Amino acid sequence: MALAVATLGELMMRLKPPGKLRLRQASGFEICHGGAESNVAVSLAQFGLTSRFISALP
Repeated sequence: MALAVATLGELMMRLKPPGKLRLRQASGFEICHGGAESNVAVSLAQFGLTSRFISALP
């Protein structure tokens, strides 16, 4: 039986200006996502395990 893992948590989105620009200087943003639980699910999947990320919207 293969190991399967489900993580519960929130996904965060970070908007940052490209390069070393300041917020006022930027005409666009780079989008990064993260959150401890989602990072764990992604890492486990990269190691070959079955993983799921569970979250809810308010």
